[in-house]
Amino acid sequence: MKKPHNPFLISGYQGPSFFCNRTQETKTIVSAIENGRNLTLMSLRRMGKTGLIRHSFHQLNPKKFNVIYVDLLHTTDIQTLAREFAKASINQLSIGVMKTSLQKITSFFSSVRPTFTIDPLTGSPSVEIDIQRIKEGEKTIEEVFSLLEKQSIHVVVAFDEFQTITTYPEKNMEARLRSQIQHLNNVNFIYSGSQKHILSSMFGDAKRPFYQSTQFLGLEPITSSDYTLFINNHFKQEGLKISEDEIEFIIAWTYCHTFYIQYFCNRLFDMRKDDPKSSLYLAVEKIFQENEAVFSNYRTLLTLQQSQLLTALAKEGFVNQPTSKDFLSKHKLTSSLVQRALPSLIQKEFVQKKRMGIVYTMYSLGVG
Repeated sequence: MKKPHNPFLISGYQGPSFFCNRTQETKTIVSAIENGRNLTLMSLRRMGKTGLIRHSFHQLNPKKFNVIYVDLLHTTDIQTLAREFAKASINQLSIGVMKTSLQKITSFFSSVRPTFTIDPLTGSPSVEIDIQRIKEGEKTIEEVFSLLEKQSIHVVVAFDEFQTITTYPEKNMEARLRSQIQHLNNVNFIYSGSQKHILSSMFGDAKRPFYQSTQFLGLEPITSSDYTLFINNHFKQEGLKISEDEIEFIIAWTYCHTFYIQYFCNRLFDMRKDDPKSSLYLAVEKIFQENEAVFSNYRTLLTLQQSQLLTALAKEGFVNQPTSKDFLSKHKLTSSLVQRALPSLIQKEFVQKKRMGIVYTMYSLGVG
């Protein structure tokens, strides 16, 4: 892989050198794959699920495993699911194959006809699939599973933001997929998502099709000690200075949230390449200024009561008992307001509920 200009990646995967820790989680995923177990991966948004999946795939022997990543976030129905699944599968399976092999791959599809194009810059094939009707979508998914099942090496499919299928207009989507998946012997799955309550219900409710069909893995923030070492090493390797106090500030300000640490360090690294004396607080100011419109828009999504509670939570950072007298009195709130507003904030993912209390997400930064 080509070395990135900035070591603090905010998208994509560039190899182990630019991936911070997650050693145990990686071992868990690789072990599940190598032993034929399906796995459900859950965390807050932008906690690094996609990077972890790709990092885990990187550890697998390509002679033994074929890996396919499918992002379902922007799918809206069975047709768009089928299109994204088929495109990702064909694109992956067609890497390095000859034209005759491409024809063999496309021969699995009877309901639709994939169209191949060649990228003029990379020479790599790319596929487009037009699916208009529900029956075409159902048939295409069935045909993709058949294609994967017949591969000479084991296949691993990662469905990212898998809970999205619960929003499709078609009925019984979980049952439709489960009825096909449960018969596969050559394919295993990683189901990843950021809406933990939905995924927990999908895989933990005895009345639902995917009940107890996977191993569970939840992602917590990477430890501050691991990120301190990671940040310091990458600045040092480029001959740039960053103090322990500055790293401590970054970790505290971002609550060790993967994306926000990466984003902040990406900006600071860029600034210090041009001016080694660039202020840490100038980076903070720039980030706030650039996101002012976004933060303002968040307020339109909230009622006055929700905004009041979110502001209070943002100022505290972590609240063990949001209905306690001390918290209510300090922020001039009432217990009934908290009880009404808190569930909505959790549902809208402005606030994350933890076993030990409430911690507000980074969406709150512009509110506090």
